[in-house]
Amino acid sequence: MAAEREDFPIVRVAALARLRLSPAEETLYQAQLAQNLAFVGQVTAAAFDSPACGRAAEREPVIERPDDVRPSLPADAALANAPDASGPTRLIRVPKVIG
Repeated sequence: MAAEREDFPIVRVAALARLRLSPAEETLYQAQLAQNLAFVGQVTAAAFDSPACGRAAEREPVIERPDDVRPSLPADAALANAPDASGPTRLIRVPKVIG
């Protein structure tokens, strides 16, 4: 499978990443990328060749804990440590992170 991916454009990837590669680095990274893509192909093939794939309906159902109805946390307690929970809607306002 590595032979199929040797023509992957490492120079294009480097240009998109704004990297300048020497010819030796291009050769090295091209080989490494081909190996990585071949490995991903093997992992993908193995994952879908698994006998468990597609047989979820044939398995025994998992027994989960029962749902118990309990009172939820009061709104005042939930909002006690909120940065800004004022106003009639009591929505939590947080500072802008991205400018």
